[in-house]
Amino acid sequence: MDNLAEIMKIIEAGLHQDSAKVFNYSQLLINKTEEKGDIQSAKRLSSVLKDNKKISIQAKDYGHILKLPVDSESRLPLAEITKYDKGSVLLSLDEWSMSSVREFIYIINHADLFLEEGIKSNRSMILFGKPGTGKTQTARYISSETSLPLVTVRLDGLISSYLGSTSKNLRTLFDFVRRTPCILFLDEFDAIAKVRDDSNELGELKRVVNTLLQNIDSIESNIPIIAATNHEHLLDPAVWRRFDYKIRVKLPDASIRGLLLAEFFKDLIIENGVLDFAEALTEGMNGSELEMLATQIRINLIVDKADLLRFKDFLTYFINFKKRLGQGSADENINNEEIVFRAIRSMRNKDRKTFSIREISSITGISTGKLSQELRKMEVIS
Repeated sequence: MDNLAEIMKIIEAGLHQDSAKVFNYSQLLINKTEEKGDIQSAKRLSSVLKDNKKISIQAKDYGHILKLPVDSESRLPLAEITKYDKGSVLLSLDEWSMSSVREFIYIINHADLFLEEGIKSNRSMILFGKPGTGKTQTARYISSETSLPLVTVRLDGLISSYLGSTSKNLRTLFDFVRRTPCILFLDEFDAIAKVRDDSNELGELKRVVNTLLQNIDSIESNIPIIAATNHEHLLDPAVWRRFDYKIRVKLPDASIRGLLLAEFFKDLIIENGVLDFAEALTEGMNGSELEMLATQIRINLIVDKADLLRFKDFLTYFINFKKRLGQGSADENINNEEIVFRAIRSMRNKDRKTFSIREISSITGISTGKLSQELRKMEVIS
C-alpha cells in the first residue's frame, strides 16, 4: 500500500487528538502524492486541510508549517529546521560510505515495504571524522533525497546554554519531533559522552544526558536520527549501540577531490591541465576547504578581470589561499617549488603517459632539465 507509513501516523495522531501531528503528516502525504504525479489527489487532500477549522496551522512551506520549540526563559529556538530540495545538495564520499548512505535513504523512502513485512527498519546513523570532511553535508544530502526537513540540534549549545531548564527543553524538543515528519540531526554529539565521563560535572546534568539517550531510544524506529561528532573516541559503547549505521567520513581522496573541484569550477573557462594539477595539489584538504578555495579563486578572477583560469594564476591563487589558512605567514614559510614539484610527482604517478616531462614543461614553463633533476631528487628522498 502506498504511503502506509504516513497514513498510519495520521490515524495514530487522530486517535490521540493531536491536530498538529495530523497536519504535519498530512502535508508530507500531500507532498509525496504530488511527487508521484497524482496532482488531483494532492489538491483534494489540500482542500481537506484548508477546510478543517479545527486545524489552525496554515502555511505555504515547511519553514512556516513546522514551528520550532523555544526555550521557556530565553525564547531562543532549541533547534533549527531547513528544507533542502531534491538534487540541491552535492555529496561525494568514498564508495563504501556512499553505498551506506544510499541504503539509508532507500529505507527511509520505502518505509511502506518494511511496514508491510513487519520488519523494523534501521533508521539511525552516526557520522564521525575530522572537521570539514562532510558530516553535516551528508545529513543535508539525506534530507534532500528523502524530502524530509532537517531539524538540527547542537547538543553542546543545548546543554551548556540551558542548564537550568534542560530537561524541560528536551521534552519539548522531542515532543515536537514525534509529531513532525523530519530527520533529527544531533550535531556535536560528543557533548553527551564528555558530560557523562567528566567527574567535575553536576549529577543533575548527567541525569539530563541519560534522559536525552532515553528520548533517542523512544523515537528510534519512527523518526530517522543522524548524529555527528569530531571526537568519536569520547563516545562510550552505550552510545555506539544506539546507531545502526556507523560511517567514518574521511578526507577526500584524489578521485573525490577531482569530482568536487570539477563541480565547483564547472562554469569557469579553465586552461588545459589545471584541474589535474589542482587535484594533485590539494592533497590533504577537506571538502570544506576545497569549496573555500574555489570561492576564493572566483573572487580573484573577478578582481583580476580574467575570463580564463590559467595554470600559473591558479598556482598563485592557491599559495595565497594556503597562507590565509594559516599554513604560512610569510613567503619564506612556503616553498613554492616544493609545492609545485610535489603536485607534479603526484600527477605523473597517476598517469605518466599523459603527464610527460615535456607536457608538464609546456604547462608550467619549467625547463625539462629542471623538472627531471628535481623529480629525481624527490625519488631519492622518498
